Amino acid sequence: MPGLRPPDDSDKPRPASSRLKQAVRVVLPLALLWLAWEWLLQHADPAQLWQQASRLPAWAWLAAGCALLAGHSLRAVRLQREWRHLRPVGLALCLRLVLTHNAAVILMPLRSGEAGYLWLVQRHWGVGWRESGMSLLRWRLQDAAVLALWALLLMLPWNLAARVLLVLAALTVVAVLQQPLLAWLARRSQAGVQPSHSRPAVASHLDGWLASAGNWTLKVLALGALLLALADLPAGDALRAALGGELAGVQPLQGPAGLGTYEAGVWLASGAQAAEQARVVAAALAVHAFSLAVALGAAALAQLIPAPLPAHMDSIERKSVG
Repeated sequence: MPGLRPPDDSDKPRPASSRLKQAVRVVLPLALLWLAWEWLLQHADPAQLWQQASRLPAWAWLAAGCALLAGHSLRAVRLQREWRHLRPVGLALCLRLVLTHNAAVILMPLRSGEAGYLWLVQRHWGVGWRESGMSLLRWRLQDAAVLALWALLLMLPWNLAARVLLVLAALTVVAVLQQPLLAWLARRSQAGVQPSHSRPAVASHLDGWLASAGNWTLKVLALGALLLALADLPAGDALRAALGGELAGVQPLQGPAGLGTYEAGVWLASGAQAAEQARVVAAALAVHAFSLAVALGAAALAQLIPAPLPAHMDSIERKSVG
């Protein structure tokens, strides 16, 4: 009837099984974070880590954490906009999905946690596996392109003007080739763009580029600023070190939560001398521990956000109310 609205799940008492599942979702990321920290403390000097971390005021850590969460929020906006034509999902819930997916990628071996995106999109928007797979592939290609552009800008041993010109040329190549490449991938996977999509594909691609560029820029700047302060590196070296850690962290073959691999990437990209190795690695460990705490702690807290009904259950309930 007119005026009626679908029942709000938040108005209903949650059964004990639902509360138990929510508790498990909150506790599991925290337990995994504790295990990761235990591993880290066994391979590092806790006194040196604390000495490094205490050199910065609390507001500096808070600002860096806000920058990391802002990057995840950009991804949440992109997720919401990409599938809003199928089902409206609130931004807070999209942030929960993004943080959950990110935690799975961090903790599961060989980046097998990426499959969580396919499951979450299928569950909450009813999107088929192939189409959600194409969305994830487009997401990761954009991430790779953004990181590559950062690498061209920061790591090539050329003068700044030459690096900027090369980045502009690379952007032009990406703009020209992205549509043919995505169309070829769509044909190969037989995913195609569904007729029900009401938004132009160009807008979807633009959302993805802005989200990827914003996320990685905020992350490199925030962690680079921490490395600059903790390891006494020049600003350029600190940014290169932060980028090196991220480039190492996206590789599929690495230890739990990227521990060890990230620190090696920071050290190699910083260009520091052998005498500075202990200081740089200690700073990298402190920054990596902080990044893990923000990612997994936020993922745990995000589980307190009530989850919407699965897409198929929501449509059934809306029909019954209508």
